[in-house]
Amino acid sequence: MKSQAYFEKIHKHIENNLLTANESIRIAVAWFTDAKLFKILCSKAKEGLKIELLIARHDINFDSTLNYNDLVENGGKLYWIGDDGHYAPLMHNKFCIIDNKVLLFGSYNWTQRAKSNHESITVIEEDTNLILDFNQEFDKIKNKYYNIDAIIDWQKIIIRLDTLLNTIKLEDEEDIKYQLDKIKGLIPKGNNDLKIIELQQILKYCQEKSYSKTINLILKFTKEYKQLIVFTDPEIPALKLEVRTLEYQVSCLEDEKIEIEKQINSYKFEYNLNLGKLIKEILSLKRELAKHEFEMDKSKQNEFEEAKKDYEDFNNAYEDNLKELKPQDLDEEQLKELKQNYRKATKFCHPDKVTEVQKEQAQKVFNDLKEAYDNNNLAKVNLILKDLEKGIFKSQGETVSEKDKLIAIKNELESKRNQIEIEIVQLKESKTFTALTTIDNFENHFEELEVKFRSVLEILISQVKKHGRQ
Repeated sequence: MKSQAYFEKIHKHIENNLLTANESIRIAVAWFTDAKLFKILCSKAKEGLKIELLIARHDINFDSTLNYNDLVENGGKLYWIGDDGHYAPLMHNKFCIIDNKVLLFGSYNWTQRAKSNHESITVIEEDTNLILDFNQEFDKIKNKYYNIDAIIDWQKIIIRLDTLLNTIKLEDEEDIKYQLDKIKGLIPKGNNDLKIIELQQILKYCQEKSYSKTINLILKFTKEYKQLIVFTDPEIPALKLEVRTLEYQVSCLEDEKIEIEKQINSYKFEYNLNLGKLIKEILSLKRELAKHEFEMDKSKQNEFEEAKKDYEDFNNAYEDNLKELKPQDLDEEQLKELKQNYRKATKFCHPDKVTEVQKEQAQKVFNDLKEAYDNNNLAKVNLILKDLEKGIFKSQGETVSEKDKLIAIKNELESKRNQIEIEIVQLKESKTFTALTTIDNFENHFEELEVKFRSVLEILISQVKKHGRQ
């Protein structure tokens, strides 16, 4: 599974992902008025790809200059969501599924104005279960207004599977056939849902009298669905999906923030390592000159205090920075593996993702993981990931079932996401990050700075000597 959060050039990332589509694109967004993205959809539909678009029956779309029928005329499918005479219920789960392999979701509406808004988007690859959840949400929205496919009654299917399981245990072949026929009657024709395919495999094993395989698949299948079917409130599954979505967004944005902080800290370390002693010497001489001028002219006390503070502040920061361990040296491939496995690991143990009872333990693992990542400790990151893949932690979006608690978690995650986005923007606008993004060659950069600082140092030494002779 790969994941990446974006909060800049979102339109370009959406565009690039759409252009990679080879089989299908499914989009559910409240508002779609972006002409360039719409043109890509029409082009892909014309090439023969299966294109489906759900948009809100809303004034923003009705006032658009887009001719939505162009998509239909090129072979795509367009579905207006919402009742006539009312605003649409607004699909807060704005998402896009490409080739059933790539998932894009976030706060970004596909409109012309959205380019200038404060938005974010997350791109997930190779997460089959999450993409399946979004496909089912897409079908649920579509079927609610168009009734294109029969609604799958999973609750009845699970009950029938449990009955079939017990019938097999009783070795009642006549009843086994009866239960098989009942289950077949619950499966809508022409439905390509991955879980329907799995269900058909159960029936196939049973018809072949491979009962041990049938039992194992039934147990696996019902375990995955029993937790979901007990809900009577139809909003709860949607809330659970929103919470899982926000957990991903918060985790991905946190990864982005940590990566920027790591770049800044790494630059500061190298800066102090290469130039720290030289700068310290310059600031010491400036302090000495300011002190001499203050002794000659008491009105220059502020200048002296300022020079003294500059020296002390830099000296403390310099000492603290050099006390930190220098990150291990890794080659390009190892750095790529480090970043990839770190991001994969955070999706398992991020404190905002796990259940309440596991937060303290998750925070400790997350801190250890971050420390290993900051120090380029690839072996430790890989070890932590290996442990996490055993399924130590459970997501709130999978385990919490109370509606009020889900809403509270959703609101908290939205607030956290928005705050991290602001912090990332502030980090990217900082002087240090702005400077380091313009550097092509760090070795040349520090050599040039050293020449510059040594020139300043020579001038200061000359001034100090001059004052010493006075």
